Amino acid sequence: MILLLQLLVTLALSVLYAININFNFALIEIFRVVLAFLVLNLAAVIVVLITFVLLIYISEKFPKNSLWKHKSMHYFNKYIFNFLYRVKPIIIGKENLPKDNNFVVYSNHIEYTDSLYIKQAFKDYPLAYVSKEELFKIPVMKNILRGTGCIPLSRKAGDRQALQAILEAIKAIKSGQPFGIFPEGTRSHSNSVAEFKSGSFKLAQKAGADIVPVVLYNMHKTVDFIKFIRARVYVKILPVIKYKDYKDMETNDLSLKVHQLIADELERFKSRGF
Repeated sequence: MILLLQLLVTLALSVLYAININFNFALIEIFRVVLAFLVLNLAAVIVVLITFVLLIYISEKFPKNSLWKHKSMHYFNKYIFNFLYRVKPIIIGKENLPKDNNFVVYSNHIEYTDSLYIKQAFKDYPLAYVSKEELFKIPVMKNILRGTGCIPLSRKAGDRQALQAILEAIKAIKSGQPFGIFPEGTRSHSNSVAEFKSGSFKLAQKAGADIVPVVLYNMHKTVDFIKFIRARVYVKILPVIKYKDYKDMETNDLSLKVHQLIADELERFKSRGF
C-alpha cells in the first residue's frame, strides 16, 4: 500500500515536471524526467523512513497489544524488508492460523530478520517476542521492541532476569497478547534446526496456551546485500497443538515433539528442491 502510493505520487509529479519542461521526447528530456522520477522516489523513501521512526515514538505510549499499532508496523515492515530489502516471503498454511490470541509460536531460527517475516504471516495478531536482551540496547529498535510488547531475555546461565522475563511473558499471554520464541536460542544460518532448549516450552505450558509450530526455509538468502533477483523465502504455519492435547506431557517430550515436526518439514522442503 505504501509502495503503491509512493509510485503513484512520484509518477504524477514526474508527469507534471515533464509538462513543465515542454517534454518533446528528446533524449535529454527523457533522461531528465527519468532522473526526476528516481530522485522523487529516493525522497519518498526517506520520508517513509522518517514517518516510521516518528510512528515508533508516538505509538510507544499506547497499549502494547493494540492491534492497530501492530498493523501499522506491518505495512512498514513489508515496505522495508520486502521492497527495499528485496525479499519475497511465501506464506504457507494460513488455514492453520489460530482462532484467538492464546498461543505461542515456536520456530526454527535462521537469520536476524526471521521474526519480521513471521509477523507478516501473523499480521492480524499483536504478536510479540521474547528476544535477546542485547537487542534492547540498539537505538530505535529498542523502542520498537518495547512498544510492541517484546520482552528482553538474558542468555546467561542462572540469570534471575531470564525467569522474570518468562513470568512477564506468561502474564502478557494471559492478558491477550500472543508470543513467539526461538527455542534453539541462536541462529543456524542454514536450513537446519539445532536442538531445542526444552525450558522455552514452559512459556506455553504455564500460560495454558496453544502452540503454533512455524517452519522457516531459505531465510539465509535474505542476508545477501546485493540481490539481482528477489530472494524467495518460506514461512510455513503448521497445525496448532492445542493446550488440552499436550498439557500432561513432560517439557522435554513436548520439545522433542515440536522439534521433530519442524525437522520433518524442513526435509520436505529440501526434497522438493525449493
